[in-house]
Amino acid sequence: MMPSATMIAIAIALLLCGCSASMPAAMPPLAATTVIGSDTLHTPSRVVPGRLEYAPDGSTFAPLLTERFPYPTQSDANAAYLRLVGPATQSGTASSSIRLFGCKPGALDGRTARITRYRGPVVHCATDRIDSDGRKLGRDTVNFYYHRAVWVMQPVDPPRAAVSWRDREGSPRDLWWWLPGRARYQ
Repeated sequence: MMPSATMIAIAIALLLCGCSASMPAAMPPLAATTVIGSDTLHTPSRVVPGRLEYAPDGSTFAPLLTERFPYPTQSDANAAYLRLVGPATQSGTASSSIRLFGCKPGALDGRTARITRYRGPVVHCATDRIDSDGRKLGRDTVNFYYHRAVWVMQPVDPPRAAVSWRDREGSPRDLWWWLPGRARYQ
């Protein structure tokens, strides 16, 4: 059976429409002026609790690592922080640097406070904000992801309210539960 001319025209039109559609970006775009240099993607050689791991260039990873996975080093995390706040606004902020406390693979979702695993190097880290005198100002959880040869820091503000089912009202008691033939759940 030979395809009709209208079928061929529809197929060509669909093909041309599909070529002109643009794909949405998978990651948030980075400004070209903020990307300075590149960060090397390092993975700790092994993970031993209580032992500090070092990257091949001598920089340290976060002290608490859960599994062998690509993580940002302390210097990569500070570079990502400076890219986030910018050199001009960095001098006006209360914290002058950050220090990684512990990292784990996956990104923390700000709405649900759940961890989502991704194929690529995406981690969430407990991060200490440090002032210019070296004092710890606070600890926050932030996401780091590796995009276009640099680590990018993404602050997250997870919900801190108690879960809705924590103090819920109990089910009513059925005093006649022991009688045969009664429904188990009401």
